[in-house]
Amino acid sequence: MNDELDPIYFRALLLISQFNDKFLELASLLRNLQETDPVWFKTLTKIPQLGRRKAYYLIEIDRAYGGLNLPTPRLNKIGWTKLQLMAAYVTGENVEQLPKLAETHTAFNLRTIMHGKEPIINGRSVLLQFTRKQFKAFCKAILAHGAVKNGNGFVDKEEALVKALKKNKE
Repeated sequence: MNDELDPIYFRALLLISQFNDKFLELASLLRNLQETDPVWFKTLTKIPQLGRRKAYYLIEIDRAYGGLNLPTPRLNKIGWTKLQLMAAYVTGENVEQLPKLAETHTAFNLRTIMHGKEPIINGRSVLLQFTRKQFKAFCKAILAHGAVKNGNGFVDKEEALVKALKKNKE
């Protein structure tokens, strides 16, 4: 640990408790710590309110938006979730269009747009709780009807589930 970075570490620690209003500053500090003092960085990622995944998302946001001249209040209003969804797509050519998309779409629809698909307007969400056996049957059914495994989740699962339900009804 570097004693010169103590102020950066302690400022980041304070910002974690003020996350929603200060996530852009926190993102910059985390990126700085990751590059200059990985021990302090790792210590911060163990704080439950931050966590490792969120820390890396914030660094991704800082890499994408940190050097741009977009107003901080606008980015704060968009929120870290949407900024992270768009981070991989930010270029000099679309830096103004992407925030406009984020301001007019839900995070779910924004993710859909970023993947080159049409968003679902006025869609509905369903949360399902499965036993292991039920989840295995669910996975098998949607994969057989067009869903594609993607990390721990699936792409096109909704369409696949509807196909499976329609086929079962016949």
